[in-house]
Amino acid sequence: MENKCVLCEGELKEKIVDYEVYGKSLGKFPAKVCEKCEEKWFDEKTSKKIEEAEKKAGLFGLSREGKIGYSGNSLIIRIPKEIAKFMNLKKEAPIVIYPEDKDKLSVSIR
Repeated sequence: MENKCVLCEGELKEKIVDYEVYGKSLGKFPAKVCEKCEEKWFDEKTSKKIEEAEKKAGLFGLSREGKIGYSGNSLIIRIPKEIAKFMNLKKEAPIVIYPEDKDKLSVSIR
């Protein structure tokens, strides 16, 4: 790998970085980190180790696609079982829902 970031042309430096998925740390891994935009680049061997750690933690492939449905006069979004389990969600849990922009909806559990 070159020593320039392909995104911003910043200088890449070797560092040990904490890698998180869905707010859970999977450990520290070697990476090349851009000093300008802070993008992290992992080699193939490290990427495989990260994927193994993600699978072991039950986080690999946790994202899902879905569709918006109807319930009475309201639109509903179903939360897949795996995500509900990961987040320890229960029926009737209070939430706050708000648009972050035209293409992104956020839900916070209270």
